[in-house]
Amino acid sequence: MMTVTETKAQSEETGIAVHNPRNGEVLYTIPVPSDELVGETYARARNAYEQLKEMSVAERVAEASKLKRYLLENRNEVAQKIVSETGKSITDALMIEVFPAIDTIDYYEKNAERILADQRVKTPIFLFGKKSKVVYEPMGPVLVISPWNYPFHLSFVPIMCAFVAGNPAILKPSSYTPLMGLYEDMAEKSGFMKDAIQVVYATRKHAQMLIDEKPAKIFFTGSVGAGKKVMAAAAEHLIPLELELGGKDPMVVFEDVNLERTVNGALWGSFANCGQTCTSVERVYVHESICDRFVEIFKEKVAKLKTLEADGSGDDGGELDVGCMTADFQIEEIEDQIADAVEKGGRVECGGRREKGSHVLPPTIVTGLQNSMKIAYDESFGPVVTVSPFKTEEEAIAMANDSPFGLSASVWSADLERAERVARRIVTGNVSINNVLATQANSGLPFGGVKDSGFGRYRGPFGLYTFSNVKSIVVDKQSSKTELNWYPYSKRKLELFNELMAAAFSGKPFALLRTAAVGLKLELLARKNRL
Repeated sequence: MMTVTETKAQSEETGIAVHNPRNGEVLYTIPVPSDELVGETYARARNAYEQLKEMSVAERVAEASKLKRYLLENRNEVAQKIVSETGKSITDALMIEVFPAIDTIDYYEKNAERILADQRVKTPIFLFGKKSKVVYEPMGPVLVISPWNYPFHLSFVPIMCAFVAGNPAILKPSSYTPLMGLYEDMAEKSGFMKDAIQVVYATRKHAQMLIDEKPAKIFFTGSVGAGKKVMAAAAEHLIPLELELGGKDPMVVFEDVNLERTVNGALWGSFANCGQTCTSVERVYVHESICDRFVEIFKEKVAKLKTLEADGSGDDGGELDVGCMTADFQIEEIEDQIADAVEKGGRVECGGRREKGSHVLPPTIVTGLQNSMKIAYDESFGPVVTVSPFKTEEEAIAMANDSPFGLSASVWSADLERAERVARRIVTGNVSINNVLATQANSGLPFGGVKDSGFGRYRGPFGLYTFSNVKSIVVDKQSSKTELNWYPYSKRKLELFNELMAAAFSGKPFALLRTAAVGLKLELLARKNRL
């Protein structure tokens, strides 16, 4: 049987073959697009932009609501299509892919007009008589490059952020999970605005062409290595971009937790979507007094998870907990990390092996972590998690921060003051306290990372601002008045301006009155000495 990786190597010339990772079945093949397609797509997007930027926020939200209704009515069919290309469980597809898409539109239905409304800004005394405000304007066509692990969620949410802000989107999906026809069907059957969302099923060559067409912005989700390449290509044209990259998320567990609930959180946080989540729990740090018991309970619960058989069978619908991994290369990388850890003294407490040729890797727990191991610092994009003990709060913080990544984290303690103290000291973009991945469940919160996890924020208000031209406006009345800072300069004006600065920033009593008095002198001088 030809592997997915081998097929991808051929796809540049013969087309993109899309497989069901559970059994290797070829679902369909996407023809190689013509070189003209990219330019034609952008031409349509730019025409759509001319229409979009004239629409009110309410009108754009009304268009987005059409997609919300479609997804709600067809949610199970959409989820099943996602399952067929990713191998994940139907519950993961519905709960972590489709639900957030619907919830995002629901949030903007209730908040977008307020978020994008002109914002008045207080005008300082130096600009007396003027008004200041901030306005949010559309940017133009946005290029969204999405990953294979959440092919719908991680494309739809940034697309909706861009659209509600007034921008058409061009999607370049992963060739592993392109979900061919899904967006086209959604738009056509819902009556959504024509050409506001377009999909280009691209080879690497055409992906570069999409960047060279100079979109107004690029939103990329994927690996660190690929993100660097996209950033370099964007730099050639000074295209602004957002990078949502990998993670190595820590879970810090103190001695006062409810062990049963905490282990259940670790279980789902580590193995949801077969661990193929950039915010998966990958490193668990447990206080030494309860670490052995934590591992014991963790193993017991892993054994109860419903997983696929090696041949991809065993999915009886909603009972399946953990599906299979999607891409061959990713399975091989995880296996390499596990083998390296064992070679260097690590212990595989459960899982760790798959049948050759299968995409089913069972949930795996590794203990005995050493810093020399690949699994200590490399992203583990699969169903594998490490568990290590710590002694003190300071040590736990240091261990959590000992990573090139900084995307998400969780802190567990009955002492909420301590939990928040630790959460604030972990260098990351998102933290859940006594929960996992909870920040992603709130569509009003921003999402993004630091360090090698990328930069930029989207979702919530930030999701609209990041796709807007944030413009400052100062409004003055038309009159014969000459501004005090305008020409001509003079020694007297310089003296008065020095007095003005001293008065305004002194912090002394009656500073405002003194500032006003000096300002009046400058005003009179400006009127007298006009050019």
